Amino acid sequence: MQIAIENGYTKLVLGSCTSRIACHVLSATVKGQGYSLAADIQYADARWEVPVVLPLRDCPLQELKILCNLDSLKIVDIFNETGAGINGLVSSFVKILQEENPSRECTIVRTAGKLTPFPFNRIPEANVDDADLVSQRRQKKFNLKPIESLPPESFCPICNSPMSCYGNAESRPELFRAACCPSCQYQILPDEASSMDQFYSFLPESIIARAKNGNQKWIREKIQDCLLLDDEDEV
Repeated sequence: MQIAIENGYTKLVLGSCTSRIACHVLSATVKGQGYSLAADIQYADARWEVPVVLPLRDCPLQELKILCNLDSLKIVDIFNETGAGINGLVSSFVKILQEENPSRECTIVRTAGKLTPFPFNRIPEANVDDADLVSQRRQKKFNLKPIESLPPESFCPICNSPMSCYGNAESRPELFRAACCPSCQYQILPDEASSMDQFYSFLPESIIARAKNGNQKWIREKIQDCLLLDDEDEV
């Protein structure tokens, strides 16, 4: 994303296919990222500064390998060994399911595709060109509501996943724990408060700033009823 911003790219195209997205659906569910799952599996994702598109979303890995063989393209397997973490276990599980039923991956993705997309799962109108006509037709098919008719979302400062609300700041007064999604709170943030300073040292300044802005937004929403409007006289 940083390279795309520095070079002025208008879109970031990822090669995530049906097989990889099917694994992500199950692993995200296991990790407690069910609320934000719909954001990651759409054809377009404009929550980032450079919109992300997934043109191979409907293409299973087997079809892509056949296409590469027909075009005499070399196939390189980057990860040959299955890891012991959640992602590795899910990949092995989906592979077994696929061997039993070749359509299982497509079924997983189609089932997850019934989740309601977020307002940022569309390409901004200012960036729409002739190449985005297909994306526009897909948006009509999935009946995406206008952005102005949907409530604004809060985003996790670490993984940028959308959240329905921020954590309880009273029980989690620390900035990051109040602003992060539950998945990052329990999987990425250190358990000991004394380790947070070292954790901060590994983070880019952009993430720190995003957490501060998000926390300010959460506080403003909590005291919204006590704020004076612009057209109200001060007391």
